[in-house]
Amino acid sequence: MAAYDRAVIKGYLAIVDNPPSNAAKCKAFEDLACYLVNGIPGISVTARNEMNTFATEEIDVACKNANDPAGLGALVDFFLVECKGWTDAVNSEQVSWFLTKIRHRGMRFGVLIAANGITGEPEHLSRANFLVAVEMALFGIKMVIVTREEIDKLASGEDFAKMIIEKVCTLHASGGRCY
Repeated sequence: MAAYDRAVIKGYLAIVDNPPSNAAKCKAFEDLACYLVNGIPGISVTARNEMNTFATEEIDVACKNANDPAGLGALVDFFLVECKGWTDAVNSEQVSWFLTKIRHRGMRFGVLIAANGITGEPEHLSRANFLVAVEMALFGIKMVIVTREEIDKLASGEDFAKMIIEKVCTLHASGGRCY
């Protein structure tokens, strides 16, 4: 099991907390996401939104899954990652926009790394949580939310993979609640 380097994670988060610019903050959070995702066995970052490469419906990170059993297994072959290092919870508009980008690309899975989660109460499927449940019910698209608090607890890519798989299972078992 390859452990994450806590100093690397703290370095990225230090920039997020005290950025020289908003662009630097966004890049640091995306760099952190790439570091974490690349630590999952069998996962590789295949594209990034560097220099506004994707312009219309820009994405932060696109990933390929080689189906390593120690990683995400056969969960999906490809997925997107959206990064929001905001001080507030991500609102419904932004959650809906990310879900739309996933759907427009013919994909079925995405990871929203939202420093402070998303709006609403998962157990009541309110606000942004409602959108995650509806998208799964209508289109079969799954999205999990990973918070900064959860990132702080990760020790390895295997831990991250386990967390993602547990969150996907919870989505199915709970009817779309993305705790």
